[in-house]
Parts: sequence; C-alpha cells; structure tokens
Amino acid sequence: MKRYFDFDMNDYKDKKCNFHSHTVRCQHAVGEEREYVEEAIKEGFEVIGFSDHSPYLFKNGYVSRIRMTMSQLEDYVKTIEALKKEYRDDITIFLALEMEYFPGIFEPTIEEIRQYPMDYLLLAQHFFYENESFHGTRFGWADEAHLKTYVELLMTALDTGYFNMVGHPDIVNYTGDDALYTKYMKQLVDRLKQERIPIEINVNGFREGYNYPDKKFVKLGVENGNEFIVGVDAHNPNEYHDLDSYKGCIKMAEDFGGKVFWK
Repeated sequence: MKRYFDFDMNDYKDKKCNFHSHTVRCQHAVGEEREYVEEAIKEGFEVIGFSDHSPYLFKNGYVSRIRMTMSQLEDYVKTIEALKKEYRDDITIFLALEMEYFPGIFEPTIEEIRQYPMDYLLLAQHFFYENESFHGTRFGWADEAHLKTYVELLMTALDTGYFNMVGHPDIVNYTGDDALYTKYMKQLVDRLKQERIPIEINVNGFREGYNYPDKKFVKLGVENGNEFIVGVDAHNPNEYHDLDSYKGCIKMAEDFGGKVFWK
C-alpha cells in the first residue's frame, strides 16, 4: 500500500534504532528533548524518532490531559527540526507523532497534521472511543466485541495509508478465551507482515509490568514469521539506559525463535 508519509523503517534495518520517544508536551513525560538525544547517543543509538502523543480535534471542546494540544504542535515541530540539524553528524533524528485512530474525528485532525513535515506516524490504540467517551484498551476486556473492535480499528487505520508503524500492538488487555485471542490477533500479525511493519516489543510496558508485551502475541508473531523491533517508548531520557528491560524485550522474541533486527 502507498503510504502518505514516504518513510520505511526497513531502510534502517540492523541499525540500533528507537522510533518511539516522547516529550514533556504529552503531560506525562519529563526532560528536555536535547537530553533524550544525548542519552540515546551515549547508549549507541544510530537512529531515534520523536513520536510524542498527537493532538486531537476532539468534539465539544474536550482537552486531553495525556497529549499535546494543537497549539503546541508548531513548537514541537520547530524544536525537533532544529535538533535534526544540530546533531546530524552524530545521530539520525526523525519527527513523528504517536496517534490513535478515532473514526469521525481522525479525518479533521489529520488535515491539520498534514500541514507539518512529519516523517511518519506511529499508530497506538490506547483507547476505544464510544459514544463520545474514552475506554482504555487495557481495561481487561473479556468480551469478543471489544477484541474484534480493537483489531478492526487498527486494520482500518492502516487502510488510511497514514501509519508507517504500530506501537505496542498487543496493548489490548483481553482476558477471555485464548482461542478468540488467537483468531483475531492472528489477523493483526498477518496484516503487519503484509505491510512490512515489525512487531514492536515495548520496553516501557516490560519495565512497568503492564499487560504488554504479551508473550502470547510475541509467540504468535514468531510462528507467523513476523519480524520484531524494540520500542523504548521513552518518557524520561534516562530510560535509554534501562538495558535490563531492553535486553529482556529482545530475549522475549528470541526465546520463541524470533529475530529483532533493529537493535
């Protein structure tokens, strides 16, 4: 599929990369952008992407407390673009956004974002948006309907052509029948393989003991022949130095016979 943003992470295969990093604008991260860059360099990263939580044009004037506002987007772009130039001899830096797919409000939001020189968009579905209310995908859903909806949201988002990669695709916390989990998540790993998007094993989730990375999903991806990438998901510059969690994510894939190419 032709994607709107002309970016392919496969061009950076076998380099030490992290395409998942945040800034203070998301209201739940700390540190200056420059610190993220410098700590990444110290740890030997050759490529990093800033992919802070995207602003969204929500209805009825709703303002999120876990993402930047649209008024902050221009400064975000200017700051990362300046760092690209300043550190171009030391590390490759990309400008991106991490974004959910919310039908009905995605369309006007992406029209605003398209005005800026993004390198890629990272799809990450933290919430369901139902009846103008948000419900976390990590809630602990036992019903088939929410699992099916989660996979369909990601599929539809990928159909738009705007997303180049997917963050923590196993974030959905499905606590029901394993056979149903396999049925729907197999559709997702198939699509990721078709799109040449590696499965992200998320360091932040590993460190914090979240429901992701999910060993069932990683095993499913290995059996399906998918490739893997480690996403630092940095909310603090020091997290670039959490080698135990980073290596733990690599080991999770390798224990099932998988391969992490971007490390």
